Amino acid sequence: MERDQPHSAEWASPLPGRPVYEPCQEAIATLYSFLDGELTPERRETIRHHLEECSPCFEAFGFEAELKALVARKCRDEVPAPLRRRVAEALRAEDVPS
Repeated sequence: MERDQPHSAEWASPLPGRPVYEPCQEAIATLYSFLDGELTPERRETIRHHLEECSPCFEAFGFEAELKALVARKCRDEVPAPLRRRVAEALRAEDVPS
């Protein structure tokens, strides 16, 4: 089976202008959870299998994975200590029953 061809009646593309069918909707909806390792092993395997079979979803996954890695590399600003203290104090103040 070729990756660029529809593999079943449920095939679809996450690309604009094309219909999106259930397996693709599920893969797209769980993309960030998949990338963050937040899925159960069974769910992860289901999505991984879909990505192997569906070229458009695999491409979307690759783009999102690269974007996430880029943001993680480039967005490493250090939060100033005074700001961290103020936020921590504000959070503690909210926990106090009134």
